[in-house]
Amino acid sequence: MTSQFCDEEFCVTRPRSTKADEILDAAATLFAAKPFHEVRLDDISALAQVGKGTIYLYWSSKEDVYLAIIRRGFAAVLERLERDLPACEGRCWDELKVVIHALLDFAFAFPGVYRIMRSGTLTPEDADLQGIRRKVTERIQAVIEHGVASGELIDHCPALTAQYLLSSIRGAFLYPPPDMSRELLTDHLMHVFRCGIGRGSRA
Repeated sequence: MTSQFCDEEFCVTRPRSTKADEILDAAATLFAAKPFHEVRLDDISALAQVGKGTIYLYWSSKEDVYLAIIRRGFAAVLERLERDLPACEGRCWDELKVVIHALLDFAFAFPGVYRIMRSGTLTPEDADLQGIRRKVTERIQAVIEHGVASGELIDHCPALTAQYLLSSIRGAFLYPPPDMSRELLTDHLMHVFRCGIGRGSRA
């Protein structure tokens, strides 16, 4: 059997191995549909068709369940980058669009994650989550460095630019403009990159 973690745009299929996977699948569905505070452990157990006590075998609270989903989500972003970037065959702007799509699809699947983490409900110091996030950031940095090496980009500090991209998405979800959409954010971020570090931009 297989397990899927997904919304309409963001989906990763993996072998189903444990009851924990089934619980996280159910919780991901609920958290994608409702604000964090409206989801109860009772709701998760009902959708997963397990007793509430079974959830406590794996996690001590709703916050821990959510954090596990976010870890899995960032891991899916990394998996998607590793899968899709080679198909760009070194085309820098195509690679950047793949990166932006992967990050935005994750953010739209869990739009409340940045607000929850900022509030301290979930600690951003979780070692596993930070390790995965670091790998995602390094992959983004590598894309920018490749663009610099190919002459398509001008960037004296790709490591900072990778962080700027992640921070820009976080800011958009903390303070969203009216009618925010994947298309709007994708087009705007690509425009910012082209005007800011594209070879034709002014220094």
